[in-house]
Amino acid sequence: MLTGLTDEQVNERIEQGKVNADENPNTRTYKQIVRENTLTFFNFLNLVLLILVLMVGSYKNAFFVGIIIINTLIGIAQEIRAKKTIDKLAILTAKKSIVIREGKKWTVPTEDLVLDDLVCLKTGDQVPADAKVLEGSVEVNESLLTGESDNLPKNVGDELFSGSFVTSGEACCQIIHVGKDNYAAQITSEAKEFKRHNSELKNSLNAILKVISIIIVPLGALLFYKQYYIVENTFKASVVSMVAGVLGMIPEGLVLLTSVALTLGALVLANKKTLVQELYCIETLARVDTLCLDKTGTITEGTMCVGRVEPWSESLLRNLTEDKEEPDEGGMLQDQEIQPENAETQNPDTGSQTEADQAEITDETAVLQDIHEIEDMMGNLMYVLKDQNATIDALRKRFPTKTSMTPEHIIPFSSDRKYSGAVFVDRGTYLMGAAQFLFPEGREEILEVCQKYAQEGLRVLTLAHSSQMAEGTELPADLEPVALLLLTDVIREEAPDTLKFFDSQEVDLKVISGDDPVTVSAIAKRAGLKNAESYVDATTLETEEDLEEAVSKYSVFGRVPPQQKKEMVQALQKQGHTVAMTGDGVNDVLALKEADCSIAMAQGSDAAKNIANVVLLDSNFASMPHIVNQGRRVVNNIRTAASMFLIKTMFSVMLSLLTIFFGNTYPFEPIQMSLISACAVGIPTFLLAQENNYDKIDHTFLRHVFLNAFPAAITISSCVFAIMLVCQNVYHSNAMLSTACVLVTGWNYMAALKTVYAPLNTYRKVIIYGMQFIFFAAAVMFQKLLALGSLDFGLIILVFILMTFAPVLIDVITSWLKGIYAKSLDKEKPGKFTGFVNKLSKKNK
Repeated sequence: MLTGLTDEQVNERIEQGKVNADENPNTRTYKQIVRENTLTFFNFLNLVLLILVLMVGSYKNAFFVGIIIINTLIGIAQEIRAKKTIDKLAILTAKKSIVIREGKKWTVPTEDLVLDDLVCLKTGDQVPADAKVLEGSVEVNESLLTGESDNLPKNVGDELFSGSFVTSGEACCQIIHVGKDNYAAQITSEAKEFKRHNSELKNSLNAILKVISIIIVPLGALLFYKQYYIVENTFKASVVSMVAGVLGMIPEGLVLLTSVALTLGALVLANKKTLVQELYCIETLARVDTLCLDKTGTITEGTMCVGRVEPWSESLLRNLTEDKEEPDEGGMLQDQEIQPENAETQNPDTGSQTEADQAEITDETAVLQDIHEIEDMMGNLMYVLKDQNATIDALRKRFPTKTSMTPEHIIPFSSDRKYSGAVFVDRGTYLMGAAQFLFPEGREEILEVCQKYAQEGLRVLTLAHSSQMAEGTELPADLEPVALLLLTDVIREEAPDTLKFFDSQEVDLKVISGDDPVTVSAIAKRAGLKNAESYVDATTLETEEDLEEAVSKYSVFGRVPPQQKKEMVQALQKQGHTVAMTGDGVNDVLALKEADCSIAMAQGSDAAKNIANVVLLDSNFASMPHIVNQGRRVVNNIRTAASMFLIKTMFSVMLSLLTIFFGNTYPFEPIQMSLISACAVGIPTFLLAQENNYDKIDHTFLRHVFLNAFPAAITISSCVFAIMLVCQNVYHSNAMLSTACVLVTGWNYMAALKTVYAPLNTYRKVIIYGMQFIFFAAAVMFQKLLALGSLDFGLIILVFILMTFAPVLIDVITSWLKGIYAKSLDKEKPGKFTGFVNKLSKKNK
């Protein structure tokens, strides 16, 4: 008997560092959070600008760094807050292993395993560390390591690699490597690699930041060169102007706002018992247009019960034809209990039994005897089979274990074989599974009966017997049916409403299951799935073309092996769909890994939870709408906020170019840009990002941001350029130039808020009008600090005209651009504008 390590031996190994430390935590460390929020390109650039303004003694223009510090601290605080919450929830789904220590079985976190520990593995477990089989045998899938999905048998003496998962069987293994010495840690971990999420939001933001990073330094250098060497301003004035221009180009709050919005979204979901393991998957799920559902554990509770046991006989065929059996009111068939009559059945006319009555009693007695034999067979199978799944659990409840037969060898269940069983000494082989896999050559009468029951939403298992002793896992030659075991799934209470929600959102639902397609279709129909009657048997899809046609045509797929689930996800993605996949079992792992967003149930296998982007901690399918809505809220708020940040960047770039080619002095100082940024961008976007905007989103992030930002940017740039020309040619005053530009830019920038955040509700009006009041109040109260002066009457008239008509111009240009784009979408050949925007979008996918 295996006793495992002693407590003393475990402590020795812990002291020596021979512990299976987690190399891939759910959240970043505190050190990583601080580093990634502070050590950024733009923060480095801001530090350089700070040094420059301090070097020339313009201390008031160093105030911009205060906003940077506040933004950074807010980002760090929010991420730490979310980390603490998510880490607490992660404990609930932490990978655990059963180990043998001092002769007893203990459940310990996987990261607490030590070298030489004895770990017990069963179906559905992920191998926690490299190990060697000491007792038992298992089949494992090493696809996370090798990419190959074949199930490999592992017997005593064979090695198991960490990251692989057990598909069938049970074994006791000894840990031979831990932590960084594991095979999975020595190669590029597949599980870790796939979590580098492909996000349109992240790609779009990176594209914006990349362009800005490329142009910001040369533009700043040219701006300084123009003012110091050509216009011959003082060194101090040239530096201050250059810093102001570069500050305007930096979207300092955009990355922060994105990080905070995603983090707070994860925090909201955490409070709803949903663990987000990859932040950007919140956005991806919001864009999903196809959701693949695993039946078991998603639509159904993952529990089953035996509805009825039908001995195989000619009378079964006859009774089924006559449709004598009906489901009860709850839709669940009860076990058939057939009792022989104690009293004689009398003929009312003769008072004696008829021949028909006697035949009926004889049939019932024979059936009763068959049921007792079946219970004996099943009881012995339940004793020897060690599989762990919902079907076996239901069968164990119905058939108490028995030991009247002597097993020779066991055939564990495999999701590829679709059957399990055992070979008993002097009794032959007993197998239990799907009829079409037990009888691949075709037994039409069996398939017809199973089909009939499956149409009632029942799962049909066939118990078959052969007098031959099967070799390995192969089917014996003379296999014959003994009985049909009819099981029912329990539909989740919340499933109908959740399916209805996705249908209302125009999300195409695909139910993919390893069960009989007719059964799955009936269950999906009971759950309220639209087009549930549109089903197909995946075993008939032999070519890639068949599969691609099927995924676009059918809603329900049955008899789908694990590899084909993955291929279906790939086929949908090939057709341009954004695919999410839910699942809880080992057979779902390949598809979960391939999907754009993967959702696992907490009650599911370790393998599924380990690679999923999202884990539903209460295994509640009703949480899905919350995740979608949070994703929409995050993306919609970031999209509108990004437009406001990009306005400042675009008009600062345009204004720098105008100054370089046509102007003498850049019209802003850094402290003035800080006031405009705070009142028109930073504060309002942060407050407006708290809104619950659940509007449906599409794949047009960059287009939307560009169409919102460009009209305001070009209008503000034109207004400032007009003031520059007037001041340079008429008033020759830099003080009036700055004052007029600050007033016009601030007013029009906040007017752009009304356009970008249209339609306005009360909350938005309060914030926008409040920012306008704060802006002008600050301009009056801190006039000297902001270097604002008085304006000549003629310049006052110009400022009034620009403040009056520029907001109207912003609305007109916005409507015009959106109209051009909308019209061009109706054409077979997109217009130049549409082609340009689409080209930008494609570059960043």
